[in-house]
Amino acid sequence: MHIRSKSFLPAMLPVAIGVAIATATPAVADSVLDPYTPVEFTEYQVSDSNAYGNVYFTTPDGRACGILYNSGPAGCDAVPIDAPSGSNQVRVAVIEPAHFLSAANPTFSYPNAKILPEGHKITLQNTTCGIGYQGTVTCEVGDHAFTIAATYSELS
Repeated sequence: MHIRSKSFLPAMLPVAIGVAIATATPAVADSVLDPYTPVEFTEYQVSDSNAYGNVYFTTPDGRACGILYNSGPAGCDAVPIDAPSGSNQVRVAVIEPAHFLSAANPTFSYPNAKILPEGHKITLQNTTCGIGYQGTVTCEVGDHAFTIAATYSELS
């Protein structure tokens, strides 16, 4: 009597690959803000009743930006030269991708807001903004972000 030996390896290979894929930890993209030095958000937080809890900062070159309290949007009352004509603001939030808009009134400006130095970042709840080389501003929240400089922008 002859017993045929059949390898079960080819039959199990798709199962093994499926298990490996299903249990793999997804890669998390590094943030461009990771190497920046954090600042204490309370140093930039406003206690004014009209803007309570919001944080406001200016860039070293004078652009006004902020993060609104209670998971509100983050943005700047400034746009680069590549922004659509008529735009005067960029904003991003958990529920909205970064975009330019024309706002009737400044949203992210506050009198005497402190300068956030180059290489530093500020976080309020789930939103982080930081200042990069030559005053580049990056704000990230969830899957959405923007980076603006004087001459270019990146929105997602």
